[in-house]
Amino acid sequence: MNIRLEDQLSQFAHQEFSEILSEQQGMTFKFKLKQGRFIHTFCAGQLLYKMGLSPEMIIGKELRDFLPYDVSEYKETFYYEAWQGKEGISYEGEKEGIFYLASLRPIKQSGMVIEVIASCVDITERKKAEEELRATKELLESLFGNSVDGIYIVDIEGNVIRANRSFEIIFGWTEDELVGKKVRSFPVDIKSEFVDISNKLQNGMGVISFETSAQRKDGEMIYIHLTMSPIKDAQGNVIALTGITKDISERKRSEDFLRKADKLNVVGQLAAGFAHEIRNPLTTLRGFLQLMQSEKNWKSDYGDIMVDEIDRINSIICEFLTLAKPQSMSFKEYDVGVILQDVITLLDAQATLNNIQFHVQVASCLPLVKCSEIEIKQVFVNIIKNAIEAMPSGGIISIATNVQGNYICIRFNDHGAGIPETLIHRLGEPFFTTKEKGTGLGLMMCYKIIGDHKGKLAVNSIVGEGTTFEIRIPFLLVE
Repeated sequence: MNIRLEDQLSQFAHQEFSEILSEQQGMTFKFKLKQGRFIHTFCAGQLLYKMGLSPEMIIGKELRDFLPYDVSEYKETFYYEAWQGKEGISYEGEKEGIFYLASLRPIKQSGMVIEVIASCVDITERKKAEEELRATKELLESLFGNSVDGIYIVDIEGNVIRANRSFEIIFGWTEDELVGKKVRSFPVDIKSEFVDISNKLQNGMGVISFETSAQRKDGEMIYIHLTMSPIKDAQGNVIALTGITKDISERKRSEDFLRKADKLNVVGQLAAGFAHEIRNPLTTLRGFLQLMQSEKNWKSDYGDIMVDEIDRINSIICEFLTLAKPQSMSFKEYDVGVILQDVITLLDAQATLNNIQFHVQVASCLPLVKCSEIEIKQVFVNIIKNAIEAMPSGGIISIATNVQGNYICIRFNDHGAGIPETLIHRLGEPFFTTKEKGTGLGLMMCYKIIGDHKGKLAVNSIVGEGTTFEIRIPFLLVE
């Protein structure tokens, strides 16, 4: 009875174990070497059915009975190694679109291998993820390698990790010359700011973008647009920085050409007003000189008037030459109120000819602004000229300055015909203008110049009431 009970228990345990193996998500199989052939003696698991197989198709069969010849020949090499007693044998397989990993373990008795047991797990999802990762990597490599923009990757200290071909073309250095060294696209004026840029990107800022100049390997200075962003690991830690550089030298040259063209246009339009204004004091001087010739005694009052008129002529000519002659583009500290007063003096003659009066309110002790004097003057001239032309019957142009936050605000208000709201968003586009003989280049350059000064230019207008141009320029903060 005891022997029979033990047999029943053993049979029950074997049946229960077989059922467990049959229900497992993976697959378990065994094989033996019989007459030089590897014959499967057991096979069970849900993975088996996923691959379109069944235990009946495998048990008692060798690999070539249910797999293509080349596949079975390849897998038999692993079978042979395991039968020789080698541990840790594993291989990957695929059938019917299902990928699996098989691990083989030899079962020994008295030092001899009597069978090999294998366990298989489904790795289809892992394979899909690997394939997606591979495809993504290839796509990124293609974008990196074929981008027309120069792309580089640096560590958080600024040392180059990678640089693409376009970066080499823009700056002249090869990737081999750059790797491990400080990135070459940082010009002298922002190298000291890299630590600050790196800290901002590591502390949550997504993108930092700006225009600057840089030096190529051959010494040529070029203009670039540089965009920097962080590269993060799976935990969200910034491990590197990427920079995208675009050579904008040609665009800058075009902008300079348009700027010069607009300046010539402004100077040409002002010439008539200057000629008239200069002719008046010259006529006065000539008349007094004729009187002096007819009289024996010198009149001191006449002399004072002549000196004042000569000074007036000299002031107008100086302002005219300052606006007309080429200037080196350098940013220095200036008082915007003083620049504004100079421009008003310059345009006073044209305003008088058009029956225009200036009402000016300049706040005292305005903070200094780091700017290009000639360019800011060009902006003020363009806006005031537009205001004069908007009031052909005369009127008042109100100009006021104040401080708002970290900005100096300059407002120009006229009482002309106004601009329809549907057209305001187009102001600043090249060759778009509301004037019959305008080109649109003047206002376009105003937007560009103020943008170069990190400022803002806004327009508000009501048809029939007038237009207000508001300029905001950041001023220097005193530490």
